[in-house]
Amino acid sequence: MHFADYLLQDACPQHRFLEEMTQSLPWQRFEDLLNQHLPTQKIGRRPYPKILLFKMYLLQLWFSLSDVQTEFQCQDRMSFRKFLGVGFNASIPDSTTLEDFRRDMRNADLDTRFLNDLDDFFKDAGLLLKQGSLVDATFMKANARPRKKNEDSSDPDADHGHKGYGYSATVNVDKGSKLIRKVHTTSERPHDSQGLEPVLIGDEGRVVADSGYTGMGKVAKRKGVKLNHLKRRPRGKKGEPTPELALRDKYMNRLLSGIRASVEHVFACWKTVLKVDRVWYRGLEAVKQQMNGLALAYNLRRYGYLARG
Repeated sequence: MHFADYLLQDACPQHRFLEEMTQSLPWQRFEDLLNQHLPTQKIGRRPYPKILLFKMYLLQLWFSLSDVQTEFQCQDRMSFRKFLGVGFNASIPDSTTLEDFRRDMRNADLDTRFLNDLDDFFKDAGLLLKQGSLVDATFMKANARPRKKNEDSSDPDADHGHKGYGYSATVNVDKGSKLIRKVHTTSERPHDSQGLEPVLIGDEGRVVADSGYTGMGKVAKRKGVKLNHLKRRPRGKKGEPTPELALRDKYMNRLLSGIRASVEHVFACWKTVLKVDRVWYRGLEAVKQQMNGLALAYNLRRYGYLARG
C-alpha cells in the first residue's frame, strides 16, 4: 500500500454519514442494475466504472453540488475519495462525464428503477410495515423566470399554479418507516389531487391525505386502496357565515392531521438537509429525474438511520 493510500484509508478523518452509507447500502444491487440497463462503451479508452459514477451522482444529491462542484470536491476531499473507493493517484471523472452519465440514467429511467428495486429491498428487510401510506405534494420553483406576454419561456414545461410558477412533486410515503415508495412529477398547473392515482401502488391498504384530495375516494378504490382525508368546512350560502364542521369531523381531522404530518418530514429533508428549494434543470424529463433522485437520496439516508436503530 502506498503511503498516500494509507493516509486515505487509515488516517483520513471519518465522515460518519459517508462511512454509514458505505457499510449499510446494497451496492451490489445498484451495480447489477447499472450494468443491466446502461450501455457499455466498447471503443476508445477504458470507461470509468458505472458504480463510481453512480456514487458521484449520490454525492451530488446529498450535498447539493453542481457537476463542476462535484468534480472538484471529489478531487479535493479525502472523505469523498474514500467513499468513492479511489486512491490519491486515481483520476476522477470530469463534470462532462458525470453529465453524460446522468443523461444515460435518464434515458434508461434508472432513477425510477432504483426506487422500485429499493421498494422490494425494503419489503424484504421488513421495513415497510404495511400500516398504510401518506400522500402529499410539494411545490418546486422553476429554474427560469415566468414568461412575459408574447415571450417564449426558457422552460416550456414549467407552469403557473396556485402555489407559484414551477413544478409539483407528489409522493407516496410509507407511514411506519417514512420511506418514499413512489414519486409523480408534473408542472404546477394540475391540481394536487391529480397526482394521487399515479403514485398509488395498490398494496397500501389505506392512504391518508389532506383536504385537497377530497372527492378522490373512487380513484383510490379503483386501485384497491381506502382513502382517508381531512374534511373541509362546507361552503355557506351567499351572505351567510361558513358552517362549522360537525364535531365528529373535527375529531377525525385532529386524528388524521397527526398521522399525515409525517409526510412533511420528507419535504423538510429535501428543502433543508438536501438544500433543494427550486429545481436545478429545465424541462419535465430532467426535473422528473431530479425529483426521483431526491427520493432516492432521501431513502438511502433514511435507510441508514433505520438500519442503525
